[in-house]
Amino acid sequence: MYSTQLFRRAENGDTLAQGELFRHYYPPSYRLAYSLLNNQEDAEEVAQDALTYALMNLAQFDSAKGAFTSWLYTITVSRCRNKRRRKQLAEIPLLGWLVNEKKQTAEPLNPPEHTAAQQEEKTAVYAAIQKLPEKQREAIILRYYHDLSYGDIGEIVGCSANTAQSRVWLAQKRLYGLLTGQMELDTFRSAAGHD
Repeated sequence: MYSTQLFRRAENGDTLAQGELFRHYYPPSYRLAYSLLNNQEDAEEVAQDALTYALMNLAQFDSAKGAFTSWLYTITVSRCRNKRRRKQLAEIPLLGWLVNEKKQTAEPLNPPEHTAAQQEEKTAVYAAIQKLPEKQREAIILRYYHDLSYGDIGEIVGCSANTAQSRVWLAQKRLYGLLTGQMELDTFRSAAGHD
């Protein structure tokens, strides 16, 4: 965590301090933007825009209300929403944390089979996440991909901690249903010889 003095220097126009803060906070802002937009160029643009705005408006940041990263994430999420509306994006990246349990098999998978199974899981998660409503998608990405508390999520997306928790729970439930349904469909197709 950076010192208050560095933030003060940046707020007073110190370009070295601003540059140091930019370099430090750009990666997490980019990861969040990419998680929400699934497009490298859009994520770079949004992260740069959000961080530039935050650094140019440091006087508006109130450390008593929360961490700088929470404030930056709030700005980043807002910019992502605007970008999605403008481009009507519907893609979301794979969140490997979602499929954290290995499928049980009678025989151990050899490395190529294991890699193929992982790729199938990734594809299924991509498809399932794309089907989530926007607010649930944001909440579950912030919770699991960025490891934020429900309070922080609520602050970032503009709702209560209880609402954030509810959105995460609903997203998990919906993803579980989507993923379970897809696995059952795949099993049926395999059994019927429709690979």
